[in-house]
Amino acid sequence: MRMKERLWRECQAQSQRAFYRAMAGGSPGARLLELDAVQATLVPVREWFSIFNSVLYTSPSSLERCHAQLARAYTDAGIKAWNVWVPPADAETGAMLESRGHHRDSTPMLFAADIGALDLTPAIELDLDPHPSWRLVAEINDHAHGVLEPWSMAAVFQTMHDHASHLHIARMNGAPVSALIARERDADCYFWFVATVPDARGHGIASELMRHALRQAHQRGCTTTTLESTRMAETLYTNLGYHPLGRYTMWEHRTA
Repeated sequence: MRMKERLWRECQAQSQRAFYRAMAGGSPGARLLELDAVQATLVPVREWFSIFNSVLYTSPSSLERCHAQLARAYTDAGIKAWNVWVPPADAETGAMLESRGHHRDSTPMLFAADIGALDLTPAIELDLDPHPSWRLVAEINDHAHGVLEPWSMAAVFQTMHDHASHLHIARMNGAPVSALIARERDADCYFWFVATVPDARGHGIASELMRHALRQAHQRGCTTTTLESTRMAETLYTNLGYHPLGRYTMWEHRTA
């Protein structure tokens, strides 16, 4: 199992980096900054949203050496909040980040599974939107997380053209209520932006949308699936058969 967990962790890390690289081309002014074993996405259209302005790294010592350069880059881009994803196995980097003005924000759980081991039998019938768009996926997430205009997350995906990402939207009574992004990379199906609007929760729509996306990904050759989850959604993924592999710690730097 340990070897499998190492494989899952590597799949998730590579898929996460690839998705953030794609996001660097999703909006005006967005760009990718690659330093020594450090990757940073800068998305100035949402300067207060640290989830989009995120730093990923493979070497803690490289992150420490590059930190001042990262801080300057975010400041120069007009970004007010940025974030560093500290992996579950790294128990030391948080203290360094705290000493440099970051505060501990959230602790998403890393989840993974072999697709072939999951029960993907349909449980309910979905009304699928035949024309899912980045804007609509983002707007469903806005509604789910209480984000109001003029701060819609749709701005982050204005120019997004990522052929590896498959968008899925389900409707209830004709209205779009649940959405997700399933990005496929090297046989891994990586989920992001999984959300259901409050009025439609409790009907199993998000779970069924996940199963639908996983069936399609499996048919295209994906064998693993990975994601990071908020605490609110952890039961959903556990019930689907995903394995928890420890918590990331997100350390945010925010302009006063």
